[in-house]
Amino acid sequence: MKAFPLNRGEMLHHRIFKFRYWGRFDHNRGKSKWLSRAYKVNRNIALALQSMPTEIISADSARIEQQMSCFEKGANHIKLLRAATLKAGIQSFSSDERQVFVDLYTSRKSNLDIVKFVPASGAASRMFKQISAWIENPTEHRKLIMNFFKEADKLAFMEVWSEKAAENGLNAFELSFDDKVNWLKVLVQREGLGLDELPKGLIPFHKYEHSATAVEEHIYELMEYANGKSGAKVHFTISKEYEAAFKEEVARALEHLGFNSDQVEISYSSQKSETDTLSTNSKGEALKDENGQLLFRPGGHGALLQNLNDLDAEIIFIKNIDNVSHRRFKDVNVENKLLLGGVLITLRDELLMLHNQVSKGLVDAVSIDQVRDRWGLRIPREYLKLKEYIKRPIRVCGMVKNQGEPGGGPFWCLDKRTGESLQIVEQFQVDRGNMRQEMILSSSAHFNPVDLVCCVRDLEDNKINLNDFVDDEQYFIAEKIIDGETVKVLEWPGLWNGAMANWITVFVEVPIETFNPVKELNDLLRPNHLG
Repeated sequence: MKAFPLNRGEMLHHRIFKFRYWGRFDHNRGKSKWLSRAYKVNRNIALALQSMPTEIISADSARIEQQMSCFEKGANHIKLLRAATLKAGIQSFSSDERQVFVDLYTSRKSNLDIVKFVPASGAASRMFKQISAWIENPTEHRKLIMNFFKEADKLAFMEVWSEKAAENGLNAFELSFDDKVNWLKVLVQREGLGLDELPKGLIPFHKYEHSATAVEEHIYELMEYANGKSGAKVHFTISKEYEAAFKEEVARALEHLGFNSDQVEISYSSQKSETDTLSTNSKGEALKDENGQLLFRPGGHGALLQNLNDLDAEIIFIKNIDNVSHRRFKDVNVENKLLLGGVLITLRDELLMLHNQVSKGLVDAVSIDQVRDRWGLRIPREYLKLKEYIKRPIRVCGMVKNQGEPGGGPFWCLDKRTGESLQIVEQFQVDRGNMRQEMILSSSAHFNPVDLVCCVRDLEDNKINLNDFVDDEQYFIAEKIIDGETVKVLEWPGLWNGAMANWITVFVEVPIETFNPVKELNDLLRPNHLG
């Protein structure tokens, strides 16, 4: 991996990358005006472009230049105003109110086209990172290893783990500490099960009469709340190399669940290569791979907005692949999905009322204030601004009590369009060096479990182009170690962060029991993952 400035030939070669974001290049303004703007951030690129004929400086070339400008400018911090709290940004409902929403969604879902969207391309390497550390220095982690094996027989993959250990001629792990370490090696190493190389969705999570993967659990719960007028649909975003393995696992899961392909429609997509982004070294120079080609890497989960945008449905549920629980907790999970769906339908009905008034040239301040006050939305009262506002996609996001999990939270943030708006904010988006911002960040009592239901049709039932509602300035720059070197990687605005920054957003408190992520292997030994 080497760092070089881009040359003229490379600029031409990489015209094939068609990035959606920051691609607003006006050919009529000409090359000189374009270069005179704030894009002279890499002298080598600027000189290469100046040597190119105007007719071949395409928007595709401009996008590469703009990516380099992002590295130069650095990431932008979001401005926190205050944490969203119950009744001041987060909705909380009584039992009777919850039941009204549940009943509404249940009565309407058979007339809706619904799909569940599950980001599932993530590898399980992080899940087994702790195990790898134990193997590398077992003496230092002796107590943790001993405690782990006291409950290891509860894991859903223990049977296949035992079989693989026997194939490798290992003793029972109960015999000695060294045997336990050897079993751990079988778990992660390629000649064993190699679980750390698999996508997380293909790891067995729960034990029944058979072992069920995360993929199977998503299909199981899908039938309860995402079974619409076109049947039950689920869309997994996966790594292309594992497509055959996912299809094989889905076939196995459908057989276990007693479903057939007529009952459940399964579809897949992968992150699009045109959403890959440049990487740079500490000097801001673009990196190349060992073949001398520019080094492009996946642009983070925000790149999945393009996959989401390709789906044609009225209602889309979004949930991460690792957030599933044992089926004995099915009722609480399903009830809260129905709740979020009912809130979404109610909100959309009220916005449709405003739309009908606007279509007649009317602005009813009383109606606007009723919707504003009920949902805490900053709906504009001016006719033209109101007309534009209600064209936005809608999302209702479940929020759980913060129990120290790493991740984003709900906040009121500065919004140049509406003054302030509700946003899901990750820690890296905040200026941690600003004491006031740090205090607001640490004051949040709720957490984002990635539990969303979205409406991506406008109020006239037309499909919305989700790219029109991204806050392009919420890109961020991550530092990663590649081949022993620290490099900077550009990532698109996060899928539920900047990519949805200009959506109509409502937060709803849901029970902590609905949030059961598996970030480490030990998480599978938590009560909500055990029978």
